[in-house]
Amino acid sequence: MTDDTDDGNVTLSVDTLDNQSTMAKAEETTQLDERHIATDVGRGIQPPYNPETLAAFQELNETHQACIRKKARYEAGYGFDIVPHPSADEPDTGEGTQHQDVRDFWYGSDSRWQIGPEGTAMSTPEEVLELGRQDYHGIGWASLEILVEGDGTPIGLAHVPSATVRVRKTTVQEREDGDDIIESGHGYVQIRQGRRRYFGEAGDRYGDDPTFVDKETGETASDAGDLPNGPANELIFIPNPSPLSLYYGIPDWVAAMQTMGADQAAKEWNHDIFENLGIPYYAIKVTGGTLTEDSKEELRELMDNLKGSRYRTAILEVEDFEFEEDNPLQDGDPSDVEITLEPIGSREDLDMEFEAFRERAEHEIAKVHEVPPILINVTSTSNRSNSEAQVQEFANDVIAPEQSKFEARLYSIIHQQALGVDDWTIDFELRGGNNPQEEARMAEQRVRAMRLAGVGTVNEAREELGLEPFEDEDLGGMTLQEFEAEFSDDGVGGEDDDVEEMLTRSKAAPPPENKIGERKSLNIDVEKDPIEQTTFNSSNLDEGLYDFGAGELYLSFQRPDGQNSLYVYVDVPPSVWNELVNAGSAGSYHYDNIRLEYPYLEITNNHERLPEGPTPDPGEVPDDIPSDI
Repeated sequence: MTDDTDDGNVTLSVDTLDNQSTMAKAEETTQLDERHIATDVGRGIQPPYNPETLAAFQELNETHQACIRKKARYEAGYGFDIVPHPSADEPDTGEGTQHQDVRDFWYGSDSRWQIGPEGTAMSTPEEVLELGRQDYHGIGWASLEILVEGDGTPIGLAHVPSATVRVRKTTVQEREDGDDIIESGHGYVQIRQGRRRYFGEAGDRYGDDPTFVDKETGETASDAGDLPNGPANELIFIPNPSPLSLYYGIPDWVAAMQTMGADQAAKEWNHDIFENLGIPYYAIKVTGGTLTEDSKEELRELMDNLKGSRYRTAILEVEDFEFEEDNPLQDGDPSDVEITLEPIGSREDLDMEFEAFRERAEHEIAKVHEVPPILINVTSTSNRSNSEAQVQEFANDVIAPEQSKFEARLYSIIHQQALGVDDWTIDFELRGGNNPQEEARMAEQRVRAMRLAGVGTVNEAREELGLEPFEDEDLGGMTLQEFEAEFSDDGVGGEDDDVEEMLTRSKAAPPPENKIGERKSLNIDVEKDPIEQTTFNSSNLDEGLYDFGAGELYLSFQRPDGQNSLYVYVDVPPSVWNELVNAGSAGSYHYDNIRLEYPYLEITNNHERLPEGPTPDPGEVPDDIPSDI
């Protein structure tokens, strides 16, 4: 409907026919559920695979178990740091802050971590999370119980064996006001030796419309006081997503089930050979006659008696050979009958076949897990160079994405929903990634967290960043906050500098592995070689000089202890120099595009400024670049 106003403007309003509730419902998925879901009364939805059977495979196949344990260890077993969330500006620290709430949950004196039911030994966050990841990869889902105090404040996690956990089918009822309420079957149920224990779904008790589950009956209520047996703890249920299962995850290794079964059969066959002291299988060959049933039985007993015996020679004699009445050789000569034992294959051939088969099986199982063979002690196809590359690829392409998803899940459920914390998350340690830029970024995050938390010294922070400690003990022993207060206003750092940037004056220096040698002093013929020189407005870079004739880039780095560092990168094209001097941040451009890309020499005995030369024209490649470069 439109209305004309006195000033000539037109206003527009749109009336809808009670579409608010309809539009609100569209915020959730409208896809169809499975038409028939297999459920057992009180036992939840049936998983696509029997979880007890899946768990048993770890007992049968050592390669499979090693892969699962290795992935879980790499994902969560090496610990984590509490770091600012990427969306946080300047998170607060100290008593009564969000950082303190998060730290109390993970490492506080009252936090609780268990790998079993009440009465089992206390554990650590790393052990609990690692066990959850083992279930995730071995069975298809992880189950972590949120432990709470009497007022509902979370104080830790407990590992719940996922093989005992089932998803309950939720049914809802629509109220008169259009909102849905949970009627029954919500959450999860643990089944162990005929007993049942119910759990709520993580996050249900927080928010405007809380839902509580009775821990003994599984009934639901919006008020915990309405439950006769008290509210159940909530469960963080993390499935390994698969399009083949809506309610459960499916482990990645199910495609290798047949390989594991064949490998187990091969081991049993080989075990049988060893029980027989290496005696191979034999065929009994009869020439010139037919054995009676009694003779066959005697031969079977003879062969059985050879098992376990150190003597492997047996003499078979045909004495008083008796022909059966219907034997066509009844009129023949018994001396013409021969009985011989023919071995089926040699011991050496059997060993080679067994070893080759098991090696193929090991590689197939490791491949479906995406675990490098070297990490499960399979070294036949690995050497030092390709092993390092395999581990790095494993860390970056397999482990890091899983860590990121796990971190996001814990941040959403524990930090945001349960603790009400948005500014702090956790960052799992990534072993073997060997990604310099990513490691540098994470190191800076950890130093930032140290500063905000008011812990750590300058030299401890520099060690975290992979730098040598300051020789000045007073400087290196400062707290990060003291360092920031001391150097933010005295010319070493500007007012806009933060402590991480001041600490890392030399962090942007090239890594030692790219160093190809040293020079005692500058070796630039300014009369012969065309050069350009500039001074940077940067907290890291001081001066730069480019030698067009030699293709060498000289960079001087500022350091808080007063002595600049000077390096010369070799084989640097003129275009890189041009982009460096025209970059919005010369320090960032150097860090991202130069320090890891080009080999360098270190100038070890230089105490002078770089030679003066023409200043490059902004935005243009200098005209005096030799044509043959």
